[in-house]
Amino acid sequence: MTMAKKSVEAPPLGAAPRILIVRLSALGDTLMSTPIAQALRESFPNAHIGWVVESRCAAVVEGNPYINRVHKWDKTLRGLISVVREIRGEGYEVALDVQGLLKSAIIPWLARIPYRIGFIDARENAFRLLTHPLPSPPPAPFVSGRNLQLLEALGVSVDPSRHRLYFPLNDLNRQTAKQRLTSLGLKPKRFVVLAPATTRPQKHWLEERWSELAEKLWRELKMPSVLLGGPSDRTLLERIAKRCSTPLPVICDLSLKDAVAIIELSSFLVGPDSFPIHAALAVGTPTVALFGPNDPFRFKSESGITVIEHDLPCRPCRRHPTCGGAFTCMALITVDEVLAAVEKMVSHPRT
Repeated sequence: MTMAKKSVEAPPLGAAPRILIVRLSALGDTLMSTPIAQALRESFPNAHIGWVVESRCAAVVEGNPYINRVHKWDKTLRGLISVVREIRGEGYEVALDVQGLLKSAIIPWLARIPYRIGFIDARENAFRLLTHPLPSPPPAPFVSGRNLQLLEALGVSVDPSRHRLYFPLNDLNRQTAKQRLTSLGLKPKRFVVLAPATTRPQKHWLEERWSELAEKLWRELKMPSVLLGGPSDRTLLERIAKRCSTPLPVICDLSLKDAVAIIELSSFLVGPDSFPIHAALAVGTPTVALFGPNDPFRFKSESGITVIEHDLPCRPCRRHPTCGGAFTCMALITVDEVLAAVEKMVSHPRT
């Protein structure tokens, strides 16, 4: 892996350093940062590794065997004061600001952590709160690239093929997921998860195509589907289910960990650029990922994931679409394209 050049001397670390990872949100980005914890643990087996995260994303890292302590922030001022005091009490020597925002930079600064490391292209002038601002790294063609590159400041050896996304599940999560599947008449590894919901409208696929896809998966591959999301996605998922002429169960009332266990037990997952495709990658479930406004270059070298996209001169527009709400990049993705990708996975399963 090609790493960025150091801008300053790496902080001196002993055999048992106290290191804080700062990645507050969002769900997918937090999960993509988890390889950092594994790489740090391997380089510093006796380290005390902490992670500060927003409460709603805490499930992504709680139970991670490479982390000693998770600090949760509820996004209130009172909660900020509390979590800063908590972090200060741990005596961390180094903070790794993976997020690169003012809210992530200010926590280790307030906690008086001596060495605060991040990239100089941090937004909102957050780099001014760093003691070790690093040059921006070149884009890396794997899903955790930028996060692992940050470890250069500590002289940590990283291997993207080995330091992987990790989502902690336990037997209770898997048991809960199996019970839900049994109640729906489904068996592990004999159904498809459809995860339509995203955080931004330009990343959505057309609603009617999800129901059409479910119908074709059943009719042509004899694969039943479920719609998976969170509580706030219920209205969307129920609209899609009502359009479908075959049974299409809706699951949106599970905890995050139990929902990821559903993904782990599925044969395949189909979803746009959102947390479920990251979770599927972490738990080893083959995935068809639908990309529009964002560039999927980080996923293209990953095994077990098939990216469907259509090149347009306006891509990638990310958070600033120029199509007036048409979202043509997503509308161009057809049901038959997605079905063909799933059929190929069925014919050539990952070994």
